[in-house]
Amino acid sequence: MLPVNQDKNVTENREIYVGGSDVPTILGLNKYKTQFELAQEKVGIVKSEFKGNEYTHFGNVMEPQIRDYINLVNETDFKPDTKTDKNRYVRSNTDGYDFENNMILEIKTHGANPTLKVYEAQMQLYMAQYGCEYGWLALYNRPDNFDTEFDSSRLKIEVVERDDEYVNQIYEAIETFWIRCEFLRDNPKATEQEFYNFGQNEVQVIANQVSKLEIQLAGFKEIEKQYKEAKQKLHDAMEEYDIKKFETDHIVITRVLPTERKSIDSTRLKKELPDIASRYERVSKVSGSVRIKLKEAN
Repeated sequence: MLPVNQDKNVTENREIYVGGSDVPTILGLNKYKTQFELAQEKVGIVKSEFKGNEYTHFGNVMEPQIRDYINLVNETDFKPDTKTDKNRYVRSNTDGYDFENNMILEIKTHGANPTLKVYEAQMQLYMAQYGCEYGWLALYNRPDNFDTEFDSSRLKIEVVERDDEYVNQIYEAIETFWIRCEFLRDNPKATEQEFYNFGQNEVQVIANQVSKLEIQLAGFKEIEKQYKEAKQKLHDAMEEYDIKKFETDHIVITRVLPTERKSIDSTRLKKELPDIASRYERVSKVSGSVRIKLKEAN
């Protein structure tokens, strides 16, 4: 098996995609690399100097042995696999995917204190990418002497369930990361603070634009109020003098006769016949939005 840094699935077009190993960095869980440093690598300002070490080499040697053992004992069919989302620029290289059971396997060789939050963050992305409800986290306790002879007593498997709320947080963090990368690409000499503040600065600019439009809209609302009042007076006058139609140089005004409109009293229906009301209730997705309110003048 090739070392991780030579695996084409991992290295090819790496600057284009966010991978599972990048997610902990983007979320701030990686104590060895910052999001800013990762962004510098993605946009080509600096090159990653990491070429692997005894820990990654041990993991590369043990991974196929651990996967084969798990498949044999559990009658599963985990195989390394890659899933790419070209819309989000995300690529998931999972240590194993079992098509029949729709389940992913993540293999980690670790020391005395495994970084579970890091591992689980990667798995959440993989499970979302593959549409899995849960996955197996295989934890192999690395011996001090780095002995690569497989020892089943060192293996522990934990079941990790997909957390859709956490997945959404990950996707949002990735989207923000790519926005910051674009800023860094256009401003390669930007400081780390400028990199992190870019989103806030962008919000400030847009918020100022919205503020001006909101003030204009408030003026339009006053005009709309006056317009409705004028329309009502016009209707009353045409009704009083029995005028059905009136024209000016620019508009044609037609008086619409009163009529009845029937509708369902949904509040009363839900109160008096809740079972029937629930049968005809329709649920629609509501997109996220922002609520804006003008401040009262002092």
